[in-house]
Amino acid sequence: MKNPFAYRMYLLYSAVVSFAMALMSTVASVYYIRTVEMDAFQLLMTGFALEMSVFLFEIPTGVVADLYSRKRSMAIGLLLVGCGFMLEGMIPLFTVVLAAQVLWGVGYTFLSGADQAWIADELKTKRLEGVLLRGTQIGQMFSLLGMLAGVLLANITLNLPLIISGLLLIGFSLFVVLLFPETGFTPSPARRRHPWRSAWGTFQTGLGAVRRSTILLAALWISLLTGLYSEGFDRLWTLHLLENFTLPGIGNLNEVVWIGLINAGALVLNILVVEGIRRRMDRTGRLEKVWVLLMLNGLLVCAIVSFALAGQWWFALATYWAAAVLRKTNEPIYSAWLNEQIRDSRLRATILSTQGQVTSLGEIFGGPLVGAVVWKGTVSAGLIASGVILAPVVFLYLLLWRKKAAKREVPSRSA
Repeated sequence: MKNPFAYRMYLLYSAVVSFAMALMSTVASVYYIRTVEMDAFQLLMTGFALEMSVFLFEIPTGVVADLYSRKRSMAIGLLLVGCGFMLEGMIPLFTVVLAAQVLWGVGYTFLSGADQAWIADELKTKRLEGVLLRGTQIGQMFSLLGMLAGVLLANITLNLPLIISGLLLIGFSLFVVLLFPETGFTPSPARRRHPWRSAWGTFQTGLGAVRRSTILLAALWISLLTGLYSEGFDRLWTLHLLENFTLPGIGNLNEVVWIGLINAGALVLNILVVEGIRRRMDRTGRLEKVWVLLMLNGLLVCAIVSFALAGQWWFALATYWAAAVLRKTNEPIYSAWLNEQIRDSRLRATILSTQGQVTSLGEIFGGPLVGAVVWKGTVSAGLIASGVILAPVVFLYLLLWRKKAAKREVPSRSA
């Protein structure tokens, strides 16, 4: 490994960001439903505001990371996300939450693509999936701590975890600026002298690279469909459990504690699954990523639909856990596979940001689409719609896997 210090900083980044995100997200849904008193449609509209801001700023901020600095882009993102968390925690009004989601969304775009591009440039390794999987594992362990802290703080007051997570991210943004290395990335002087011309040129070149690659084009469609399905699932699963099921009466466990326990259980299961994949990769030296992604997404479709149709609490819990584990396991493997398809390091953040923008576009349309289903039907119907929307992703991975298998057969036949 060429830069072990950068590797350690990436693991620290994964730990801190995961802790802060879990600290906030463990109570956020309950906070929105109980304190801000938002209904299903308003929950979906907060997602719409978040994803619209991501869509509008994803590519411009990705180009900034390619032209100026990966780590500065990360620091700006952490600062803005932290401010968004604090704002919605301090003022429990729907309109303020909408504004905070926009701020959070802009901050996310500075992080999206920049963190992966930063560690890829610093390490320059062909086995990036191992690094990303280890970062995911570290993140999951600290997410458990964040969930525990969120539950404890929420018992004091429901908005306290949001405020503290915001302060943590704001402080960590300064740490990134001062201590994170950046030795693998050097923008050319010409690009710095003409930033907007270079930004447009970088975007055009990145778009051209995507158009020339069948795999990257398929990845765009996968990103779009992932965005379309995920918004409905992310915004409705908590409401589905709270509205359609009676939480078991074990001791004095309240709703916040139950949601924290459910998420913690999903994380523990996911840590075990990711560790199994990582050990297999270390043992064999390779991972058939497209085949694994095909299996993960096929099972995910089944899990989401089963969760929506569940009639018993324990079956709903099991299917939600299955969906959560499959989603989290999918993320680092997909990221590593996508990074492998990008040949030019100078375009890495821009191409990754383009993928992120397409995902956001899907979420922008996915929220109102699922919202229309919920408006005319039920929360369960909205979740079923989310599962159906994801189904074509399985077909795309099947085509990619068959194409790769066909390429392997050609040399063997000629031999």
